[in-house]
Amino acid sequence: MTTSRPSSTTWSPELAPRRGFFDGIAVTIRVAGLSLLRGRRGVVLALLCALPLIWPALELFHSGLGTKGGVGFVQLLTELWFPRINLIVALFVGCGALGEEIDGKTVPYLLTRPVPRSALLIGRWLVAAVTASVLLGAGYLALYVATVAPMGGDALLVDLPILGYALLGMALSMLAYCAVFMLFAVTIKWPLLVGLVLLFVWEEFAATMPGNLARYTLLHHVYTLLAHGSGDEAYHLLARPEEIELLPAAESLQVLAGVTAGSLALALAKFRRKSYLV
Repeated sequence: MTTSRPSSTTWSPELAPRRGFFDGIAVTIRVAGLSLLRGRRGVVLALLCALPLIWPALELFHSGLGTKGGVGFVQLLTELWFPRINLIVALFVGCGALGEEIDGKTVPYLLTRPVPRSALLIGRWLVAAVTASVLLGAGYLALYVATVAPMGGDALLVDLPILGYALLGMALSMLAYCAVFMLFAVTIKWPLLVGLVLLFVWEEFAATMPGNLARYTLLHHVYTLLAHGSGDEAYHLLARPEEIELLPAAESLQVLAGVTAGSLALALAKFRRKSYLV
């Protein structure tokens, strides 16, 4: 008995059915999974996310030496996570989503799959955003327990909205940052270098400058959303450097959505036109 179904050793793009856009995205996500956290990159980023646990740990040895409670949790978020750790994780994961295949000259093999280029790019972007959010979310949760649990079991429930808003703000920012860094990986030669300059010369620096300069950073709009959502004074101070007027939450959300959509559109236009040769 014979069959027309090709074996795994004789598979070819011509024999495989062409997938649609949404089906291609689903296949890309399923195949990629959390592969962006494999190897040394995953280990280094995980250690980076564990680093802030040093501060609540110090509190165990000497009262007042470390940080604890909801106030300490937000303090570490605004001093370490949002302006530094979040950005580093987004940079390496976002650039690696397609950058590894481009640098390694394996994109031609990736494109032999029966998946539209647009679905491949959007799928890899979603994988990057989810991967970064999962890694950072685990770090947030560990930090929340480490800082709030010493205040008592009731404090874990009372301060739970603080954690929820922080996770939401982080996830929204990962969608935008990963889109920007995927654009870098597709369009420029040294995306990591340019990304580091963007993060530490512009995002962190300009976000704390007086006047309207801060509004040209994504970080400012993340702080604005957190200020509206949580009402925490620390977020308000960061969202209003020199007491400038607090933007409406809808406007900051539109900025993040616009940067995300614009970056993906530009990356897709470049990715669809470029010929990748072995």
